[in-house]
Order: sequence, then C-alpha cells, then structure tokens
Amino acid sequence: MFSRMTPKIEGTNAISEIRKVNIGGVDQWLLIRGENKNLPLLLMLHGGPGAAQIGFIREYQQELEKHFIVVNWDQRGAGLSYKNSIPIETMNINQFLHDAIEVVDYIKRDFHKEKVFLLGHSWGSLLGMLAISKFPEHFIHYFGVSQVVNMSKAEELSYELLLERARETNNQKAIKDLEKIGKPPWKHLKHDRVHQKYLELMGGGISHDGKLVNEIVKKLLKSKEYTIFDAMKYVNGQLFSMKAMLDELRQFDLTNEVKEVKVPISFIMGSHDLTVPSLPTKEFFNTIEAPFKEWFIFNKSAHSPNFEEREKFTRIVLEAKNRYLNIREQSMTGL
Repeated sequence: MFSRMTPKIEGTNAISEIRKVNIGGVDQWLLIRGENKNLPLLLMLHGGPGAAQIGFIREYQQELEKHFIVVNWDQRGAGLSYKNSIPIETMNINQFLHDAIEVVDYIKRDFHKEKVFLLGHSWGSLLGMLAISKFPEHFIHYFGVSQVVNMSKAEELSYELLLERARETNNQKAIKDLEKIGKPPWKHLKHDRVHQKYLELMGGGISHDGKLVNEIVKKLLKSKEYTIFDAMKYVNGQLFSMKAMLDELRQFDLTNEVKEVKVPISFIMGSHDLTVPSLPTKEFFNTIEAPFKEWFIFNKSAHSPNFEEREKFTRIVLEAKNRYLNIREQSMTGL
C-alpha cells in the first residue's frame, strides 16, 4: 500500500519489474512482465489522454505474459508519470509520438529485439497509428483497440447516437441533460462528464455492462504497483492530461495524416461503443493501404473490448504473433 512492487513471475528467465526511465527529459514509468525474456515485446499505449494502466492492468494480461514481454507505459502526465511540474507545452501529440519511439528504442535495446508488437487503445490508438506510419521500421504488427480516427467527429456522432438512445427509451432526464449541454465541442469538462455519465448508463461507455469503471477503481485502490498516494494522484493526472491536450485532439484528423502503413494492422471495435462509434473507423480502415489488415467487431463490448472480452481479444493477438513467427520461420528456411 505504501511501496510499489509487482508480484514476481517464477522462472529463471522471467521478468517482473517496475522501472523509472527518463523519456523526453521527464521521468516516466514502465511495468515490464513476461515469463521469458526471449519472448517478443508487446508495448501497450493506454487511452485517455491520462488513463494510465500500470495500476490495474496486471490481472487483465496474465495470458499475454505467457507469450510476450508485456510493457505498459504510464505516459507523460499520467499515473506514475504525472507531476504538476511537467511543462504544459510538452503535452502535445508530437511530443508523445517521440516519447513513444524513445520507449520503443529503450525496450528494444534492453531486450535485444529488432522490432516490437504495438497495441493502442482509444487515444493510444491514434498515437499508435502515427507511430507505425512514421516509424514502421520498429514494428511487427499493430492492434488498434477502439481505434480513434477523428475525435471531433467521434464526439459528434457519439452525442447524436446517445440522444437518439435516450429518446428511444424515453429517458426524459437524459434527454433534458443532453440537450442542455448541446452538441460538442464542449467548452467545459463538466459537459464532457455529463456526456460520459450517460454513455455509462446506456451501455456505450467504458464497458457495456457498466461494471468496468468500478472494477478498475477497486484495483487501483488495492494495487501493488501503485501506492495509495499514486492511486489518489491518478485522477489529477487524468484531469491534467485532458485539459492540456483536448483542444489539439479535437482538431486532429488521422485521415489527413495516414493514407498507408507498412505494418500489418488489426482493428478491434466494440459493437456497443458509443464513445468511439465504429462507422468512421470502418471507413478509414476500408481506405487505408496496409500489407495485411483485419477488422473485428466484439458483440459483447463497448469501449474496452480488450478487457470486456479478454479471451477473444487474447486469441486475436496470439494469432497475429503466430502468423508472424510462421512467416519468419518460412523465410529463414527458404520455403
């Protein structure tokens, strides 16, 4: 409760560590876990901005740790990497992209790997697509979970669909509150909170069953990787990150930045997701050129299919890993 640690993974070649690393001139934290240091690297880019994962992720990735060295990174301004002394001007997409590549370089050197698997969730998926587009030489395969393309369009569609759902169910309180805040973009975070409240109540938010938020909060408070003070600081990091980056994110459109990637991609979307509705992402997916691409809809999930349907998600990741290993083996044998 008052000191950070991560439970040991048994095995002479296993790794289970929390590390502080200076990235982009700022101390940032990594959680590194895997049953064998010879396994491929999988770097996770969390959502938000500010929705750090180190404090709760371990129980969700236990199967992945058998097949990868799984690296979670609390990004600049989030979770363990939050300090109120972080210069606000460094909280921008370009800096985060360079931070991400610096993290990739660091773990590649440390584990003597040529490339890594990359997974981005929500905001992290926007960052992930930029990374594989601009620096493809670092990456084996990319998983875009709840893939963001254009946050402004996603918010507009989210609001329309949420209001439509409220009218269909004759939820007068929701109709009144949503009409009061009006269409996005919203000038105040309290308006975002109203929107988020009804996303959760109507099954289109963090999870379809509405249980995941409370589950994560409990894990943060009981976390071995976070102290109780870290868990309290977590909220400050979220607010700091959102306030610092929201305006830039609302102006950013991935379709203007990425037309083609040289890395295989898998997009994983929740069918009930009203936070990042899948239609704009599907349109982007249909037009982007990639050496290999696949599209998955998770029918029991909203915005967190990687947590809500963990077994299905894990199977997709492992299939991509095995496909890569088979191709590499064939190329080495000359078949």
